[in-house]
Amino acid sequence: MTGSCHLTLTAPHMILIATDEAGYGPKLGPLVVAASAWKIPINTADRSDLQRAFAAVAGPVTVAGRRVVVDDSKTVFQPRSATKKSGGYGKLECVTLAGARWCGLADGRLDIVDDLAPQDRARINAAPWLAGLMKQSIETKQGSPLIDAWQSGGAILSGLKARVVTAEAFNQACAAGGNKSDLLSQTTLTLVKDLLDELSISSGEPVAVFCDRHGGRRYYAGPLQSVFEGTLVRVIAESKTESSYTVPYRGDEFTIRFTVKGDSFTPVAFSSMVAKYMREKAMESLNTYFADLSTVPLRPTAGYPVDADRFLEDIGPIIQKQGFDLATLVRSR
Repeated sequence: MTGSCHLTLTAPHMILIATDEAGYGPKLGPLVVAASAWKIPINTADRSDLQRAFAAVAGPVTVAGRRVVVDDSKTVFQPRSATKKSGGYGKLECVTLAGARWCGLADGRLDIVDDLAPQDRARINAAPWLAGLMKQSIETKQGSPLIDAWQSGGAILSGLKARVVTAEAFNQACAAGGNKSDLLSQTTLTLVKDLLDELSISSGEPVAVFCDRHGGRRYYAGPLQSVFEGTLVRVIAESKTESSYTVPYRGDEFTIRFTVKGDSFTPVAFSSMVAKYMREKAMESLNTYFADLSTVPLRPTAGYPVDADRFLEDIGPIIQKQGFDLATLVRSR
């Protein structure tokens, strides 16, 4: 089953949306942002109450002899290379597949691009080194033990979406006058708005959005007003650790927080793992593409600046022979 996830609502409850990114710092490969929507059987945004509601999702689950836990993706997976399927890689995959199956986005198989990031299909398809990502269709049944465990708790996953910002799209956005922090905020908040627009939210229903802080950005009223059509955003706090706001939406309002180390909160960590998994699948595609074109063994890259420069030097003859425009492959900043 493919398409958007919709929510059937009962009271008392609230809607929680959580976002995070993967690939903000690298020079090669896409920036991926993921957002998850949850139905919570409480109507308060108190962090301690919410964390208890996510206890079942946060708890470790054994899947095929492997301990899987929803946590910050950087803790779960630290790649030695972009193609090495370590235990952490498998955990990212298992969580993503379970989430897609649980919310009804994909039943038997998950088509990574078409199900999770359909808005970016044309951009991804235009990059030949991401052809492998386009073809990724994976059975979801390995995630069933996670779903069984997660369903015992209060939080219910009701929606899952992502955006994949290719190097070309990244460079075009920055060339238009923005910086990469602006791009991350714009992409994240547009994703939040898309999910809100898809959910059947009743009048007066509490909605809270939680995001990891976007790089060093502290002030978000401008991006919020831009994405939410010039609405008057109210600042709650803008501190060194958290920036929070109230945003009018369809006659009501919702709260949104951007928190340092926000991925310590379970639903944000979940989104972090989905974004990281998609980013790793994209890098797997990129590395395989150039390895197939290389006449000598090619060491893969995770795309971070120093190693990306090494990789670009290694594939220099391929770039020259194929006539690739570097602006479609390498980020400008």
